Amino acid sequence: MSCLRLAHFSDPHLPLPALPHLREVRFKRILSLLSWGLNRRQLHKWAPLCAVMRDIHSTHPDLVALTGDLTNLGLLSEFLQARRWLQDQNLPPTLLVPGNHEAVVRESSAAKEEIWAPWLHQDTSQNHPPLLVDKGVALIGLNTAVPSLPFFATGRTGLLQLSRLADCLETTRAAGLCRVVLLHHPPLRHMVQDRKALTDLEALQDVLRNTGAELVLHGHSHRATTTTIPGTDIPVIGTTSASHIPDSPEKAAGWNCIDIEPQTKSWRITVQRRALAANGQMHAHGSSHIFTRPRPEASDG
Repeated sequence: MSCLRLAHFSDPHLPLPALPHLREVRFKRILSLLSWGLNRRQLHKWAPLCAVMRDIHSTHPDLVALTGDLTNLGLLSEFLQARRWLQDQNLPPTLLVPGNHEAVVRESSAAKEEIWAPWLHQDTSQNHPPLLVDKGVALIGLNTAVPSLPFFATGRTGLLQLSRLADCLETTRAAGLCRVVLLHHPPLRHMVQDRKALTDLEALQDVLRNTGAELVLHGHSHRATTTTIPGTDIPVIGTTSASHIPDSPEKAAGWNCIDIEPQTKSWRITVQRRALAANGQMHAHGSSHIFTRPRPEASDG
């Protein structure tokens, strides 16, 4: 197997294409619309996002991990706009997991899931999470996007997803694959406010501790962070919003360039943050992080 390059970006928050139809108006959507108009529309712009996407293309990734929040209000028009945008990007195989802004209110999601089907990689005939495999690397998706109360942006995995995740992690480990788990909400405490956190993160952490994983990627925090699942050495990597203006180094638009190289008994994982500078140029921000993860041989059975 050769080295695989993975591009991880998140939270592009594409500019709102239209106001909600009357049938789509809900109290929480009104709050989100006010937040967009008063705050986020000044922070999330097309120009930074275009710079990030050009930079991603220039590195020729093999796979893309997109950890949610393409929309702002979860409107059907936003899902359609995001589909057109994704099609225009002409990305390599991409696994997308939804964010909390895709589930602002409780309503039917079937039509929206169909719109994003080419990137969600859901297979209702299989009892496993969304899965994308290439060059010995398995991207495994978790959907933490659930409707929450006004002023909250919590997420949840749920028992069924966790059970399927555990089975998938065991199966892909037995196949000798490098397992990369994607979700929107950080799987750790204190990375976001409690009102924005994953409500069953302890259960998720238990699954990861019991079955293992080589890497976990998330969005939601709008911060480039590197940590580990408690009690393990499983790396957990976050990223800034891909469309945030470069008003500060901590929040400037960026993405993670991740190289995964198989070695005799290990995976060598190199993570380099790419960030947008005030002059509009993308650059390597800080030194790269290198992780060596055990690589079990594939089981014969």
